[in-house]
Amino acid sequence: MLLKELSEIQDLHHAYLVTGSVEHAPTEVISLLKKRGVQTVGNPDVVSYSYSELLVDDVRDTLLTFASLKPLGERKYLIISYSRANDASQNALLKAVEESLGQTTFFFCVDSAGHMLPTLRSRCVTVELPHSTFHIPHSDEAEEFLKATYEKRLAVVEKMTTYISKTQDRAPVRGFIRSLLELVHTGSASSSVLRDILNADRYMRMQGSSPKSVLSHLAVTLPALKR
Repeated sequence: MLLKELSEIQDLHHAYLVTGSVEHAPTEVISLLKKRGVQTVGNPDVVSYSYSELLVDDVRDTLLTFASLKPLGERKYLIISYSRANDASQNALLKAVEESLGQTTFFFCVDSAGHMLPTLRSRCVTVELPHSTFHIPHSDEAEEFLKATYEKRLAVVEKMTTYISKTQDRAPVRGFIRSLLELVHTGSASSSVLRDILNADRYMRMQGSSPKSVLSHLAVTLPALKR
């Protein structure tokens, strides 16, 4: 089943495993909820968390707490994306799914179904993203960023961080960082420049990281691209 097919289903299952791209799946899930008439901005019943490594404390202190709350509307939606999660973390997720039936719909976003334990996976309906969804085209915005003055770069940073604060959606910014990486790599950049961008990509995946700090660092450190 493809994720877009869920927009046509009357009642959602209590848990979905969304495979194909841990980076882009949360954005697609938000889009799906919008199509189903769910308010996704400023709605405390819709929460999205992204982890490079999901720890058991993250599940117990944050995710289980949210799952245990009564929805303000008809239902809560919890979107969880992670690159890695150990058995203890996933068993804690299993507990959250089993104890919140009827009031929370879970979307677990991973690159591959093999990233999830069979016991948790058996509680989920597996859906996938089409390949075209997570193709990242070359970004003209990234090229203009590298050509821009320091002041103009900071204006771009402010625009991006304002978008994130309003939507909690980091995917477009991660795509922007990937485009920066492509540009500097083809331009034979130094290893330190490449390392800065790779670190920025990693930090943007970490829960609690500051997008403004990450992007501002790139605005200061990346060399100008010749016009």
